[in-house]
Amino acid sequence: MHIFKSKTIILVLALSSSGLTQPTWGRDVEPVVPMGALASAAAALEKDTGARILEIRLADETGAPAFEAALTKDGSVVYMRISFPGYDVSEIEVSHLPRWLQNYQLDAYRRSVSKARVAIDQAITKAEQKDQSPAIDAGIAKPLGGTNAVLAYFVETIKGSKRNELAVDATTGAMIANPESLYESHTPVQLARRLAP
Repeated sequence: MHIFKSKTIILVLALSSSGLTQPTWGRDVEPVVPMGALASAAAALEKDTGARILEIRLADETGAPAFEAALTKDGSVVYMRISFPGYDVSEIEVSHLPRWLQNYQLDAYRRSVSKARVAIDQAITKAEQKDQSPAIDAGIAKPLGGTNAVLAYFVETIKGSKRNELAVDATTGAMIANPESLYESHTPVQLARRLAP
């Protein structure tokens, strides 16, 4: 599967125009993210790759600013990391996880996102408007299964040093009033990063 080879430059340009190229953050500094940046990145990534996003986040670890995503296309999962070490340099790492390498949790996320009717960028925008703060992480919440019948996106926003978790119904686009039961401790990006070759 070669979904990124010809579209990498387009994707980087889209991310640059959404304000993601030079944020400054790490463990000691909170992210500085403009409203709409994560939604723009999500829309560009899905459009340019033809894949569905399981999760997209701005990495808040020490080192170069980075963007991470776990996507699915044609039955496989792709983990993607774009770091921005300088104004003119972007480093893009792509790891493909074929179906045989995926664990049951990633497979559940992949099956669930295929049923979503609301685009992830729309869910991010709705959550940002509700919370009046920019999103730094979004993806499929708890996958559909025996203990969960609600298909939703989680969206994490940040205001100063305070982070807030919201949920948007992935079928109707409505905000979910009590989203706590929909959160999973292992998100798609974390799972994909752990399995990536």
